[in-house]
Amino acid sequence: MAPAMKRIYSVLEYDKILSMLSERTSSALAAAEALSLKPAAHQHVVSERLAETAEAVSVIMRKGTLSLGEFGDIRRALVYAEKGGSLTMAQILDVARQMGVARRAALFLGADIPPSPLLNSIRGALMTDRYLEERITAAILSDTEMASGASPALRGIRRSIALKNDAIRAQLDRLIASHAYREILQEQLVTIRDGRYVVPVKQEHRHRLPGIVHDQSKGGATLFIEPQAVVELNNKLRELELEEAREIDRILAAFSADVGAVSDALRLNQELLTRLDFIFAKGCLACDMKAVLPEIDGKGQLEIVSGRHPLIDPAVVVPVSLDLGIDYHTLIITGPNTGGKTVTLKTVGLFLLMAAAGLHLPASRAKIPLMPGVFADIGDEQSIEQSLSTFSAHMKNIVGIVRKARAGDYIFLDELGAGTDPAEGAALAIAILETLRDRGCMVLATTHYTELKKYAVAAEGVENASMEFDVETLSPTFRLIVGMPGRSNAFEISRKLGLPEALVSRAADHLDTGSIAFETVIEQAELDRRAAAAAREEAERLRAAQVSALKAQEENRRIFEEKQDEMLAKAHEEALQKVSEAEDYAAMIRDDLKAILDDAETLRQNALAGYSADDGSNSWNGKHGDGDDHDHGGRHGMHGDNRGGDGRSGKAGVVGKGREKPTRGGLYKKLDDNRKFLRELKSGYGAQSAKSGGGRQGKISEQAVLPGMLQVGDRVRLRGMDMDAEVLNPPDDKGEVQVLAGRIRMSVSLSDLVP
Repeated sequence: MAPAMKRIYSVLEYDKILSMLSERTSSALAAAEALSLKPAAHQHVVSERLAETAEAVSVIMRKGTLSLGEFGDIRRALVYAEKGGSLTMAQILDVARQMGVARRAALFLGADIPPSPLLNSIRGALMTDRYLEERITAAILSDTEMASGASPALRGIRRSIALKNDAIRAQLDRLIASHAYREILQEQLVTIRDGRYVVPVKQEHRHRLPGIVHDQSKGGATLFIEPQAVVELNNKLRELELEEAREIDRILAAFSADVGAVSDALRLNQELLTRLDFIFAKGCLACDMKAVLPEIDGKGQLEIVSGRHPLIDPAVVVPVSLDLGIDYHTLIITGPNTGGKTVTLKTVGLFLLMAAAGLHLPASRAKIPLMPGVFADIGDEQSIEQSLSTFSAHMKNIVGIVRKARAGDYIFLDELGAGTDPAEGAALAIAILETLRDRGCMVLATTHYTELKKYAVAAEGVENASMEFDVETLSPTFRLIVGMPGRSNAFEISRKLGLPEALVSRAADHLDTGSIAFETVIEQAELDRRAAAAAREEAERLRAAQVSALKAQEENRRIFEEKQDEMLAKAHEEALQKVSEAEDYAAMIRDDLKAILDDAETLRQNALAGYSADDGSNSWNGKHGDGDDHDHGGRHGMHGDNRGGDGRSGKAGVVGKGREKPTRGGLYKKLDDNRKFLRELKSGYGAQSAKSGGGRQGKISEQAVLPGMLQVGDRVRLRGMDMDAEVLNPPDDKGEVQVLAGRIRMSVSLSDLVP
């Protein structure tokens, strides 16, 4: 990395962002990639980097992050396996572990994720071989241990070794337990030296136990002797152990060959896993910062809305909003020390680098130019080692910037012109700004000089901005106000701190008239700005209240309509029920009337035939007195229990409970009662219809007239004619009714009439 860019990264604290990114990786390989991440200058590269970060954010929001864990670096092992070398158990096990990580990553990205073309392309390129992976993990238990089941031959060898060990131990146990050898043994135990079983023998008795000396104690008092009786068994055991080692080497060579056969795919796997780990680290960082995908602008324009410096505590950071390259190309920021001017420069510069690196930005919205040249002179540049003053150190950096800067480059200058005579420093600052403006550079500069504020007011393409300061609390608010130069608060702060007014006034007398007038204009403009801001806030509050009220009104209207629909539907259902009851009752009345008329006809015929009340054998009362006719009372619950009279006595029978011998007056009274009930039912139905009519469910009152509902003289409406009429005759057998509409007499169908 060039020293100049390394210095820019340090000044803008880009290196700290890379450290935050590396902390969110799972593997050492991805962490190294994060720490070496550089901004890109080509639009397709930047766009792809941002898109993969956006896909990772989308997946994380849906199902959480992809946690790969440490999958190691197997590149050297792959090269060795490709050349026919035999890998160690640890190396082969690392290969199997990485294959398992690739398989789990493919499964994670293969289900329940939002559309992610870049991540899907990586998933599709991952090689998975579960068969080889499981063979390795089943055969190799650890970095130094091979499972007996790795091959049938190895299992057989190890069984033989176990038997041989048992035979040797048994023989040695008998030896140390015998009385003949107790005196010569230092201890009654069996141990191992150089892979062979031995017993500890006292030095002075070495000749009493034939065998091979393998070792002695530090003091020389004990010799470790392999008894001659077990030498041959130990030789056999050693041969078996060598055979075991050869079988293990054969198994490792076979696995190494399998790994070498797929080394290209495994090498690609490692690259893809490193890439996935890195991409999801970017996604996690974006989620943690509550960052947004920036728009990349090809015209060099910058716009930040509520941008937050990512290294400042989110609970205290004050968002900054500004633009550059749209209406102006140079922004001069003034304000108090520790008021946030330098943080504003670093935020903008850091956003440029982060976006070009494919990182999302902590802002509400951001439009960032395609990676321009970035130059910065920020902070205290005093160098004791080089005997440079603050002004000299700053000027040395600025000389380099002026020499290299080109159109479209972004330049950040902190406290431009400071550290020397104010008049000369201001003049130099203006000259530098004009030179950079003429070249087409985008410049953000901070200053305390009033002359630069005036320059920004007069120069084309240059704008003032200020960091707000609360004089009442003597503290900055860290809010950037674009379009308003900052005013000097030295006199107000001095007054608040208790400096005598006379002294402050005396200081004011030493200011030139132009400076006083300019400060007065700034003060008035600041008052106007605050008044406008207050009015805007009030208007916004009222607008929000109005919007809230409209939403509440709309919600109430919706609820009312839902309830109205519910009530109308219920009324409609009740009305239909009434109509159904009316139809049923009309049918009953019709049957009842028919029975009454039949009774009347019987009376008339009996009267003509000279009917005698004493002749019980052929009496009307006898006919009905036996209780056979149950129609009239039981049908309506109006006439009782249908008990008949005694026909033999010749007395009048009862047609139902309380039903006396029908007379003309009784017949008409019953008919009038039934008509009255029908009118009451009709009236109640009409009231219910009128109450619920007119709703969006239709007019329930416009139901067809039922046959039993009309009487002579009733008023009806003719369907489709918007005309009332009077009923002249009841309906005939064809359902036709004679009505008088105005002076017109006509015959109409019941279905064309409305109550």
